[in-house]
Amino acid sequence: MKAKIIILGFAVVVMSSCAVEPISVAGSNGQQRYTINCDSGIDKCHKKSVELCSDGYDIVEHEKKSFERVIHYGQHPVIVNTESLTIDCKSLR
Repeated sequence: MKAKIIILGFAVVVMSSCAVEPISVAGSNGQQRYTINCDSGIDKCHKKSVELCSDGYDIVEHEKKSFERVIHYGQHPVIVNTESLTIDCKSLR
């Protein structure tokens, strides 16, 4: 039973990291700026960028990080990779 709960918990964590939800902020030049979590793959971030910015976009920042995390005391650490993309939407004038 304990193993099933651990597997279910792990599945929830993995599935929640698959979502590509942008965070919207105003850019310094007044254009719309988004930061997108790309942990499920950079290709999904580019696809989401096209959906958000119909006139195109410029990449402001592409950040990759790796770190070790111990899920449970006594177990081997797991390497976690995170990636994010910050974009400015272009506007045709």
